[in-house]
Amino acid sequence: MKEKNLVNKSKGKRNILVIYDISDTKRRNRLVRCLEQYTVRVQKSAFQGCLTMEQCKTLCRQMRRFIDIQTDSLRIYTDTVHMKIQAWGKQADRGEDVLIF
Repeated sequence: MKEKNLVNKSKGKRNILVIYDISDTKRRNRLVRCLEQYTVRVQKSAFQGCLTMEQCKTLCRQMRRFIDIQTDSLRIYTDTVHMKIQAWGKQADRGEDVLIF
C-alpha cells in the first residue's frame, strides 16, 4: 500500500472538508457541481480543499441552497493549523488536494 506524507504549505488558507448526505438526486448533483468549483472529491460524499476565508464564506452561502434541513445532512470541517497529512490509496499523490483527519 502506498503511503505519502503531505504538508499544506498554503499560508492564510483553511483546510476544509465537506461531508454530505442528501436524499434528493437533483439537489445532490447541484451541490456536487458547486463543490467541484472549490474543492476536490476525495470520496463519494466527501470533498476537500484549501480555501481562503472569503472562499469558505462564499461556498457556505452557496451550499445552503441545496440542503433540506428536515432530510439532509451537511457537515463542514475547517482547520487553520498547518498539519502533517498522511494519505494512502487512490489519489494519495495529489499533494494539497488530499486531507485526512
